[in-house]
Amino acid sequence: MKAIIFDDFGSANVLRLADVPMPEVRPDDLLVKVMAAGVNHADLLQREGVYGAQTYGDSDILGLEVAGEVIAVGNAVTGFAVGDRVMGIVGGGAYAQYARLDSGLAAVIPAAYPSPMQPQSWKAS
Repeated sequence: MKAIIFDDFGSANVLRLADVPMPEVRPDDLLVKVMAAGVNHADLLQREGVYGAQTYGDSDILGLEVAGEVIAVGNAVTGFAVGDRVMGIVGGGAYAQYARLDSGLAAVIPAAYPSPMQPQSWKAS
């Protein structure tokens, strides 16, 4: 799978696209095909080396916020199924095609919300 990674701390120019292994699904995990990932201040600080490590502990790949479609569930997961649209917080790994998401940190995206992969026409109110 493809992911945005970095080898050394620095500005945005240290980021690069690379092939990385797929995340392994643990018993309480969802494997999510990433449709959207948040870019937040914590990601920027991590990339710059402020935390002193390249990882949040769960993945060397940046990204703490993820939304997408469940493609696999761990054997202890209840309340989620393949095909569900979900969002959640990960311990790194959202800047990739697929991310591992602990089911306890996941929420189903309501059906009324548009898919991030479908073009939308938004009107200001």
